[in-house]
Amino acid sequence: GVTMAWKASRAARVALFLAAVVLVQILAHAAGKPFFLTQLTMSAYYTLVAAGLSLLMGYAGQISLGHAAFFAIGGYASGLLTTLDLSARRGHGLVAALERAHLLVSRPDLYGGEVLSVHPWAALAAALALALAVAFAIGVPVLKLKGHYLAMATLGFGTIIYSIVLGTQRFGAADGISSVPPFPLFFGVSVTGDPSLRVLNYYFAWLLVAVAMVLLLNL
Repeated sequence: GVTMAWKASRAARVALFLAAVVLVQILAHAAGKPFFLTQLTMSAYYTLVAAGLSLLMGYAGQISLGHAAFFAIGGYASGLLTTLDLSARRGHGLVAALERAHLLVSRPDLYGGEVLSVHPWAALAAALALALAVAFAIGVPVLKLKGHYLAMATLGFGTIIYSIVLGTQRFGAADGISSVPPFPLFFGVSVTGDPSLRVLNYYFAWLLVAVAMVLLLNL
């Protein structure tokens, strides 16, 4: 009986959260402030990062002050791959092999030309693999430290990644990477900053947060 009640309370919390998401969207529409949904969509993705930090520090008890570094590694890696123009090397070596494997995609650029870059889904997989590899390489020595030394090591790692990103022109320095293509989902729907898909992107982002909530509640 206690188990069933606990499961019901967890489901009720998620349902209440989703109801609040819908209510906010309705209020934004009624107030004529659709731009708020763009800000809230970004907040949803940052909430996912915070949920991961909660899992690491709140549940596992590991102090990490460099959590945002892995967020940056994944984001910048996928952004770089999807904006890197490989047209000049089309038909040569690795680029040709990737194109045969349908891991590359052609798209128009801002000036009417054609850009050959990594498909967003392939870029996502590569970014995840890179973040995982860096986490393993850093985690093996760092997790042998304790107390303040562990915290300082993670802080140092985060500072290093921040400095690399800020000082690298290819990463856009302080401006970030521009012209990142939409991330395709299904039936022509994509994650993008297009105002016509603002509401859909808002719901998709917060649905991901709800899924993360369910996973954490059942951990």
